[in-house]
Amino acid sequence: MRTGKVRLFFIIRAYDKNLIENAKRGDNIAFNSLLKPYIKQAQQTSYLLLHDYALAQDAVQEALIQTHSSLKRFDSNKASFKTWFNRIVINCSLKQKRKQRFTFQLQDDYENNDSPEKRYILKEEEQFLIDIVKNLKVKYQTVIVLYYFQELTISEIALTLNIREGTVKSRHL
Repeated sequence: MRTGKVRLFFIIRAYDKNLIENAKRGDNIAFNSLLKPYIKQAQQTSYLLLHDYALAQDAVQEALIQTHSSLKRFDSNKASFKTWFNRIVINCSLKQKRKQRFTFQLQDDYENNDSPEKRYILKEEEQFLIDIVKNLKVKYQTVIVLYYFQELTISEIALTLNIREGTVKSRHL
């Protein structure tokens, strides 16, 4: 099972490299195809950091603009595209956070066919967890969001935030 996952990783990485090269040459279709798998995750990450849907959308939009304008500087030997793009999203989100004070309002963007009682309990638990994460310092919040909500590995988080793996471990425990 692990071997299949590793093989798939290298196939995806080769596909990304091809899209990156085409996007660097100005192919907008390649640029859109390159980013499409990461947009929802970027929106989630930004939302979990900002606690405001509209601000998160603005941060992701800014990240897309920055990604497009700096794509020629991307070096696949230093980081994967996913890690590089996540770093841009986080930086744009934190920039938004520094600009304003935020009020938290959870957006319910999904359909759920569970019983009303179960939905209520899940919403209460979700709100409880979000409130706890929201009260952490930003450096801890960022690691928690990337590890538990975006399911990045410790090494991916370290690359994304440009910190040591040991620092990531100490911030997520």
